[in-house]
Amino acid sequence: MAEPSGNELASAAAKGDLVQLTNLLQKNVNVNAQNGFGRTALQVMKLGNPEIARRLLMSGANPDLKDSTGFAVIHDVARAGFLDTLQTLLEFKADVNIEDAEGNLPLHLAAQEGHVPVVEFLLKSTASKVGHQNKRGDTAYDVAKLYKRSAVLRLLE
Repeated sequence: MAEPSGNELASAAAKGDLVQLTNLLQKNVNVNAQNGFGRTALQVMKLGNPEIARRLLMSGANPDLKDSTGFAVIHDVARAGFLDTLQTLLEFKADVNIEDAEGNLPLHLAAQEGHVPVVEFLLKSTASKVGHQNKRGDTAYDVAKLYKRSAVLRLLE
């Protein structure tokens, strides 16, 4: 039987198929292998599924790998507002202050989308750099203001 590929693992992660994912991980598939699009299983996983994230991270998935567009999975999770998955990533030492290609932190993206629980959690995370400016010189507060996210603004004030 051929060795399972990054494509198979990524596909199981994207579908949120925990059984298939677990089977592949037991076959010692390279958890950081890239699929045909240059993304790892963690980067394409069903974002709202913290258990998939946990299995991949327990198997050694690198939470800070960036895809070709400069996003790490924590950026996608923060932008989509999945607090439980974000907490799982941080439990496995994902970098809360990792920058995307535009210099945005996960906090910027959560603020932009108005995800109050995620912003609140990131503010409590002592390591989070609240005053960090992206490449346009905007802080998370500036981004929230720009996108008229009043609930987020109240948190950041």
